[in-house]
Amino acid sequence: MPTKETSIIIPTLNEEETISHCLETVVDIPGIEVIVSDGGSTDRTVELVKQYKDVKVVTSLMGRSIQMNKGAGYASGEILLFLHADCVLPREVVLNIRNIFEGSTFVGGAFKIKLLSDKFLYRLIEAGINFRSTAFKLPYGDQGLFVKGSVFKELGGFREMSKCEDLDFICRLKKNRKIIILNERITSSIRRWKNHGILQTSLRNQSLLVSYVLGIRSFSRRC
Repeated sequence: MPTKETSIIIPTLNEEETISHCLETVVDIPGIEVIVSDGGSTDRTVELVKQYKDVKVVTSLMGRSIQMNKGAGYASGEILLFLHADCVLPREVVLNIRNIFEGSTFVGGAFKIKLLSDKFLYRLIEAGINFRSTAFKLPYGDQGLFVKGSVFKELGGFREMSKCEDLDFICRLKKNRKIIILNERITSSIRRWKNHGILQTSLRNQSLLVSYVLGIRSFSRRC
């Protein structure tokens, strides 16, 4: 299999409303391969993905960490970029990822986030996310995690956890290694906040972060 510069891996589960927007900016880029790892969608997700002839579809057991590991197993890229299906990354940003590693000691990183809403409250949430990830180097998965493929394999990929797989991976990744939070923005939907409430979702996110950092294991296996 010819080596690509970057492999973009997108885990999906019933993402028919978002997947086309996600794919439109990342397909048909020279040196870039796109892999969708589907966890058993029952809607038109896979049908829509297959309309993009150069996108590889793999089937997986359900679970974001499982799906991302499965997709990574089919990747040939020197760099792996994990992208959520409700996120959009500009084409020029995808093209520039390869330049981040040239002449640097960075092994991975993520992007700042832009939430798809004009409401002031979401600007505050957005600012808080970007402060956390920049100041403490603790990005979440919806910020487009990227990593050298060799380092991903060295770490054994994502641990198969029901929650916090992104935080766990970042914590392991940045131990004795350097990561970077880029100023370029990845656009993310606000559906988590709309579906579960702004206050509840924000409190839950902070609770997960604090619980993990303090070592409170309330999740499956590691968490």
